[in-house]
Amino acid sequence: MIFASGHSIFWRLSDETGQGSDVVSIVLANQQEDDVAEVEIETDIISAPHKAEPPDYPIDIEWTKKDLDLFLILLRKNFPHQEAPELGEQIELDLTDESVLRIMHIVAAARFSIPYPAETVINPGRSFPSEVVRFRVGERISLDTIDGYKPGVIVALDKDEINCVLLEEVTSPAGDNIQLDRHDLIVLKKHFALPATFTTTLPGEFDQIH
Repeated sequence: MIFASGHSIFWRLSDETGQGSDVVSIVLANQQEDDVAEVEIETDIISAPHKAEPPDYPIDIEWTKKDLDLFLILLRKNFPHQEAPELGEQIELDLTDESVLRIMHIVAAARFSIPYPAETVINPGRSFPSEVVRFRVGERISLDTIDGYKPGVIVALDKDEINCVLLEEVTSPAGDNIQLDRHDLIVLKKHFALPATFTTTLPGEFDQIH
C-alpha cells in the first residue's frame, strides 16, 4: 500500500529484551533518491519467541494481502462517511488520529499475537445460537468474561470459531493470575460471541432508553 505522502508500509520486529520475543512496530518509509525517510510507530504487540537461531535485527516484513484487507475493512467500519481506497490505490491517513493508530494495533495483533483460548476467561452461562447472530470480520462483539463484559473486534472467523482482538484488559477477581491485556488475541467458539450492544455505552439508532 502506498500512502498519499509517498510512503510505503511494512512491519518491523525488534528484539528489545534479548529474550527472542519481538516488539512489533509499523514503519512508513519514503524512498527519495539516496535517502530513506521513515516514520516508525511502536505498538504494544509482542510476537512469538523465535524457535531457531535469532536473526539480525531489526527485521522488516512486508504487509500481506490479508493484513491490508483487514486494515481496509477496519477503516471502512471506523470512517463510514469517507470513501475507502481499494488495494493498490493511494491512501491518506492522519497518523495523529487515535482511531487510525488503534486500527494499526489491531492489525498488528491479528498478524503477530499468539492466540489465547477464551475458555479460561469466558463465563459459559450466556451464549447466543450462531445461526441467530451473524458476525463478520471487522465487527465489534462483546464477551461475557470473569471481569465483566468486554469489547473486542473480529479479525478472523471460520465455521465454528472467532479470532478476536480485545479492546479492554481482563483481570481475574479471584487473583489466580489469569489476565489478558488490551490487544491480546483470543479464540472463542461462535456461540460465546455476544452482540456489541452489551458493551456499548451510548444508545444506538434503534435502542430505547427507559
